[in-house]
Amino acid sequence: MTVSYTKETKGMTVLTQEKTYMPTDLDDDLVAALRTSPAGGGGAGVLLGVPGRSLIELPAALASMLRQAVEAMSEGLAVTLRPQTRQLTTSQVADLLGVTRPTVVKLLESGKIPFMKVGTHRRVDLSDALRYRDSRREAQYQFIADTTVEDGQPLQQIADDMTAVRAKLAQQRRQGSNA
Repeated sequence: MTVSYTKETKGMTVLTQEKTYMPTDLDDDLVAALRTSPAGGGGAGVLLGVPGRSLIELPAALASMLRQAVEAMSEGLAVTLRPQTRQLTTSQVADLLGVTRPTVVKLLESGKIPFMKVGTHRRVDLSDALRYRDSRREAQYQFIADTTVEDGQPLQQIADDMTAVRAKLAQQRRQGSNA
């Protein structure tokens, strides 16, 4: 699926599309250079050479994106570049978080994700949605790290216990929504 975006830039309309790049044979020197260039600090550590011009240092965010793309492609993975507006609709936030739109609305109304209203529509800053996604992911990883298995307890018993807990929680949610 190709998604197109239009952007007004200096009086010109530019069409930007989501595009997937297939892994190609990358020059080993390029991969090594990007892996060893400094990833933090004041500069990005990646210089771009343009014929007829002096070298240009890439901004840190662009250099990081380039490193990540080259790393993925060197591992044989495809890379998709998807332009994203900075103000998201509730449907876009739902797609980003992997949840339903009604769940996003609940998160917004409960104050877990900041938003603003444009008329009757809710809009969420991309940075706020990403911050929520990252904090939720961190909390999930911490929960997994904090969960310990007692020695000798069969894994099937643990899985059965977790299934029972999930079923009970689902039943409580259904009863709560019918009340």
